[in-house]
Amino acid sequence: MTIAPAHQWNGTKLETDVAIIGSGPAGLSLASRLKTDCVVVESGGHGLDIQNHHRFRSVISGEPCQLDSLRVRGIGGASLRWTGRCIPMDALDFEDRPWMSRTSWPLAYSAMEPWFGAAANLLKLPDAAALAPERARALQGLTGASPFFQPSYWRYADNPYGSMRFGDEFAGQFDSGNRMLLHNAHCTDIIAGEHKVEALRIVDSSGRPIMLKAKRFVVAAGCIESSRLLLLTHRNNPALLSEVASWLGKGFSQHLRVDAGEIVADVDGLRQLQLGIGIQRQTGINILETGLAITPEQARKERLGNASLILRYNREDSSKWADFWPRFAAKSLGETPILKRVSASVEIDSEQVVSQSSYIGLADELDPLGMPRANVHWTIDETDCRTAYRTMEAFAELLGRSGTGSLKRSGGIGESSIDHAFRRESNHQLGGTRMSANPADGVVDADLKVHGTSNLWVVGGSVFPTGGHANPTMTIVALALRLADHLNR
Repeated sequence: MTIAPAHQWNGTKLETDVAIIGSGPAGLSLASRLKTDCVVVESGGHGLDIQNHHRFRSVISGEPCQLDSLRVRGIGGASLRWTGRCIPMDALDFEDRPWMSRTSWPLAYSAMEPWFGAAANLLKLPDAAALAPERARALQGLTGASPFFQPSYWRYADNPYGSMRFGDEFAGQFDSGNRMLLHNAHCTDIIAGEHKVEALRIVDSSGRPIMLKAKRFVVAAGCIESSRLLLLTHRNNPALLSEVASWLGKGFSQHLRVDAGEIVADVDGLRQLQLGIGIQRQTGINILETGLAITPEQARKERLGNASLILRYNREDSSKWADFWPRFAAKSLGETPILKRVSASVEIDSEQVVSQSSYIGLADELDPLGMPRANVHWTIDETDCRTAYRTMEAFAELLGRSGTGSLKRSGGIGESSIDHAFRRESNHQLGGTRMSANPADGVVDADLKVHGTSNLWVVGGSVFPTGGHANPTMTIVALALRLADHLNR
């Protein structure tokens, strides 16, 4: 038995070397590289179970948002709803930036670069240099019109059948006898002494308890659930996490995603924008998406967070053959068409300030297992708003300088506030168990071990000390591979 529901396990005890809570991108990437026995515990089953998903909903007490859209319980975790979009974090994100966070990453960017490469290989990402020459020239022309922006490139972890689903991708990793994945297994308690975890108490779908003992334990249950489990552990056993109590659950952030306006441009201007900013397809697969990001120099100068910008194109219906033919020809070749009749809107992802006022806590309301639900109190800082606002204004200036058009700005985006109507869900949840050099500033150390413990690690978006603008999955996978190397040694 290697992948099986927990109710098929006949015993009431199970022992292994490494126990991993969560089978999302972090948990499965880690398990795939371990050279020792491991058991992965997954609350969900095969595929996305909407009913199970809603049973464990969060309580929202801060800014309105739909956080549970990414709290996916199922083999593969959040990858069940993932688009496959990947980009590594920038060197800027690892710098000491007091206006964004009181402490930076306890890792140098150079220490992470090899792991970004390893993550790209695991995710089977295409070559970032695959941009067609005409598109490269158009992108360079746009960034040359503004000192505020530099090119940004996203790659897609996908195949002809859709975005990568980690449960399917790594199923073969559990064919060997030393790896097991128990699904429909809910972790209800982390049993520990003062500095060391002894076991996990899990229950199957019928409520039958199973004790999972291990030498080492890794929490990889997603940002909110990882924080919830550790907060419950601290409540039940205050001595275990006493050193990190001040930051446990704190520093929660997302990428503040906003609709920044509509572009007004003629056919030539829209053509240049489509060439420079957008998705380049080949044989029906999204291989590369281009956009803009703030330059490090400008972010430092204006004390802004990191941010990126892309354009969303909406095809306008037309019955004219001259408009239809380019779409037909490009589609038949598996390429992205350059459309004459199209509207374009601006989407910005901006980094958030790390603040203890934005947090994950425990609610009074209980879930069906009798455990407190997660209470998520998300806040938005003035610097977050100013970053999005300045990015919008700089892009409006770029359009004018490059002669490609103008921007009809969204009126609800200001320097100190952003109307909820102009926000969109980024589904990029970060923080709660942030990485730090010492326990006064976070929860886990540079090797992702919880400060003050001897055998407990955390991996996932929850450990990010700062968020940057990058989609987090590639960094999550890179950190998981780095942790596997650490545990193997």
